[in-house]
Amino acid sequence: MTSPTVSRRDYDSWIREAAALAKALRYPVSADMVNDSAGIVFGADQYRAFENGMWSGEAFELMIIFESLNEAAVDGLPSGHLPAAEYSGLCDKLMIVHPGKFCPPHFHTRKTESYEVVLGEMDVFYSAEPIAEAGEVVEFRPMPAGDRWPAGIRLPEGRESSYAELTHYRRLVAGDPKFVMHRKHLHAFGCPADADVPLVVREISTYSHEPTEVGAGKPVPAPSWAGLHDNTFVHEAAGEGRLATFIT
Repeated sequence: MTSPTVSRRDYDSWIREAAALAKALRYPVSADMVNDSAGIVFGADQYRAFENGMWSGEAFELMIIFESLNEAAVDGLPSGHLPAAEYSGLCDKLMIVHPGKFCPPHFHTRKTESYEVVLGEMDVFYSAEPIAEAGEVVEFRPMPAGDRWPAGIRLPEGRESSYAELTHYRRLVAGDPKFVMHRKHLHAFGCPADADVPLVVREISTYSHEPTEVGAGKPVPAPSWAGLHDNTFVHEAAGEGRLATFIT
């Protein structure tokens, strides 16, 4: 069994290649964005992806995020309206997913996001119905109807059941209109296994309450937001893996 770590050499190669691609596509990647938090491996079993490399086309859950902007809408809000700020603000990030790889099924309680494909093709899997908590009434403009899943999509081994509720599918390519994913909708996305380039997608969203901020000593916009995060994963191991990348 593979050790649940990635070597420094393999990790740096993955990140530096992605950073070079992002810069070539004119995304503002600065030196401080090329770090040990940029690459996300969603669980100990997903480190097996490094055995045959990012270009093998094998199905695993791991990706790269370069975040250039994450600003909360706090300053200037009317007094007493801070809770509403959790659902606003602005985040801009570039996500890079290699062939066969996935961002695993999850949803956001607060964040609404949009996708713009910059390079390659994006397989988007989602549920058209929002997740309502007990006693909550949720009203949304409906998500667009999706297509049937195409034949031959291989899901990460041992994680297949976590995709069961994502019954809607869209394939997005560069030049398509922005695709909006409403908050509280389960979703996942990936790069087709037979792709000859990685998927590069720009996400614009409301403020991103990231789990990596928990215990990291980073300042938070409001004291009540300390420890707050907004990523709920279907597979428990994916959520745990999101918090740290283990490099040796």
